[in-house]
Amino acid sequence: MPRLLVIGGMAAGMSAASKLRRLRPEWEVAVLEAGPDLSYGACGLPYVVGGITPSFEDLSALEPEEIARRGIEVRLRQRVVELMEGKKRVRVEDLASGRRAEESYDALLVSTGSTPVLPDLRGLEGDNLFTLHDLPDGRRLSAFIQTVRPRSALIWGTGYIALEMAENFAARGMAVTLINRSTRVLKNLVEPLRDRLLRELEERGVRLFLETQVLEVLAANGRLLALRTDRGELAADLFLIATGVRPATDFLRGSPVPLARNGAIQVDETCATGVHGIWAAGDCCEVRHLVTGRPVYIPLGTTANKMGRVAGTNIAGGRERFPGVVGTAITRAFGLEVGVTGLGPAEARESGFDPAEAWIEAGSRAGYYPGGGGVLVHLTADRRGRLLGGQVCGPEGTKGRIDTLAAALTCGMKVEELAMLDVAYAPPFAPVWDPLLVAAGVLKGNLDR
Repeated sequence: MPRLLVIGGMAAGMSAASKLRRLRPEWEVAVLEAGPDLSYGACGLPYVVGGITPSFEDLSALEPEEIARRGIEVRLRQRVVELMEGKKRVRVEDLASGRRAEESYDALLVSTGSTPVLPDLRGLEGDNLFTLHDLPDGRRLSAFIQTVRPRSALIWGTGYIALEMAENFAARGMAVTLINRSTRVLKNLVEPLRDRLLRELEERGVRLFLETQVLEVLAANGRLLALRTDRGELAADLFLIATGVRPATDFLRGSPVPLARNGAIQVDETCATGVHGIWAAGDCCEVRHLVTGRPVYIPLGTTANKMGRVAGTNIAGGRERFPGVVGTAITRAFGLEVGVTGLGPAEARESGFDPAEAWIEAGSRAGYYPGGGGVLVHLTADRRGRLLGGQVCGPEGTKGRIDTLAAALTCGMKVEELAMLDVAYAPPFAPVWDPLLVAAGVLKGNLDR
């Protein structure tokens, strides 16, 4: 019988394996996972550490009994170290024993995900230094908090994990410091929304050190004590590195599988790599950006699940396609929700557009209805009126508004169409003129001048 070998047992890999078994039950499916855990919601890790979600077991997406019922063979702590060119085989290392063996396949899916990027700084190690990328990271961090009871935490980075952990460390009673070498927050957040977010963090007691260069690590007895920076020494009991991720594809270098400069696997809309019998999906891949039409690396769980389903369908002989992304993401920092989609003005210029932009602040509910608060909306368009991107922040309603903008981008909507979009209205949810429509109207006026 034909055999699918899946490298990586997280969202993309298990989605593909399950889809293939449903469509082609005669296929043998084996999943090799380098870690000790399988198919869990990694996006929930900050909330277990913060005590919002009770346990790491709650993050499990598939129980072993369900995997067995689906007829999928799973082997943990198995790391693929080599793709054996032209042989339809891979070389696998058993991480428990150190022994190596070969595995054959008729079809291969690479879904190895990503790995944290660590700053290149001598001495950056210690038992109080953490990343938060997988379940072992989460368990180790939680155990440290429970046993050591740290009173302060320093987070290096200002991305999604950094902001979510700032809130969750604070919820555990820690004084929190955020440090970053640039002024950027959430990569491309525009200045009005960035300033609102930074104000929220400072009002919640988070110390901010932006445009700060780390010069040296100060440590003793296997533990970090402080980071020496161009703005002085920053000490903490706990250090978290949240400076981004890269594709986990080192074992493919030198193989026929096409890789982008950053190591991401290049695939087409069917998730095929161009090498016969080899597909790829998830955080190890580039995808097409629907606004620019160019490949982009935006590793997100939503994308991984979709790509896995598409790959599984096509390995089974189907004709499904994954069209691409617009880069939609959302997070919450204390009382502020922040969502982004598409291109900001700087990214638009880098992509060859001549962008126009507008931003407004409006109430999240009808003025006479209690509660809510100010919503900031920023929109970017090209000079012909095509919407290129949007950003939203406020105390509520951000997901609905950013999803509306994502749909508008996917459909190629013009600003004038967004300004007249038939959106829902009731006083508890929005003003009669939704902030999205107000922002679109202002941007349309800018374009008409």
